[in-house]
Parts: sequence; structure tokens; C-alpha cells
Amino acid sequence: MMPSLNDWAKQRVTSILDKSEKVQKSYKSEIKGLGSMLLQNGLYGTIAYYKVREKDSSKEILADLRILLSERMEIADVTKMNPVNDLDYIKAQTIVLEAVKWLRRYADILIEGEDNG
Repeated sequence: MMPSLNDWAKQRVTSILDKSEKVQKSYKSEIKGLGSMLLQNGLYGTIAYYKVREKDSSKEILADLRILLSERMEIADVTKMNPVNDLDYIKAQTIVLEAVKWLRRYADILIEGEDNG
């Protein structure tokens, strides 16, 4: 059975705790802005932005998106930005936006930082 988005997000953020403190803080910061970036730039625009960045936290976010959509929509690798029909694109973006809410919540709870630790 597929885990809920809540459980999936907790698992993904927990995996970030194994990374360096720098990666954790950067991931937490980037996750906080990911929802608005998706709304402004769309799913593929956001993926393109993260693909050109060299930060480890950006690679983690791309991994999050790849894993999420391979499980939820059977899109093999969304980061390749292959053409999809409009309905699937909107569905994928909606799933990602919902997942980002949970990622942000768990990042706030689990990752130490200036605002909670």
C-alpha cells in the first residue's frame, strides 16, 4: 500500500537528517519557498530552476519530486521534463503542491534552525 503524503513527507525529511547541517538548513529554507515557486513558475519551470543549481539541497528536492511522482503517477523521472498531456501535468503539479505542505511542516518540526532550535 502506498504511504499517505503525510507519511511520505515525514520519511523524506527524516532522510535529510542524515545529511550535513548545511544541507539540512538549506533544504528547510528551500522547502519553505517551494510552494510559491511552483505556483509562479509551474512544475517544469521549478524543476528547471533546481536542475541548474549545484546545491546538495536542490538535488534532494529534485529527488523528492522524482520519487513522489514515480510512486503517485508512474512518471518514471519527472526531472527529465518529458512532454505529458495537460491533465497529467496539472494533476502532477497538484500532487506536488500538496506534498510540499507536508514537507514544509516536517522540515519545521524535525530540522533544527534559527526559528525552532
